[in-house]
Amino acid sequence: MREISERQLSLFIALLAHNILAMRRELAAFDGATEDDLSDEQLNTMYHLQETIEQYENTVVDLRGEYQAGLVNGVNLPSYEELTKQLSLE
Repeated sequence: MREISERQLSLFIALLAHNILAMRRELAAFDGATEDDLSDEQLNTMYHLQETIEQYENTVVDLRGEYQAGLVNGVNLPSYEELTKQLSLE
């Protein structure tokens, strides 16, 4: 039995979506650069961002079913699509 409300899930999903978008923008700064162009610190940052984005995306997708099941019960909250509209997770 879960101990998190649909309202809490909506906040968590929206927060993850916002963070994913911010990390994607940060990662875009490395577009076009080769490994030879980047310092070790930049490479580590880039790999960390890629890994974190993937983990967050997987989490958001995993939470979708749980959130939508709560909405079926008549909870008045934004749709999953509204919470993640800036992302292309589908």
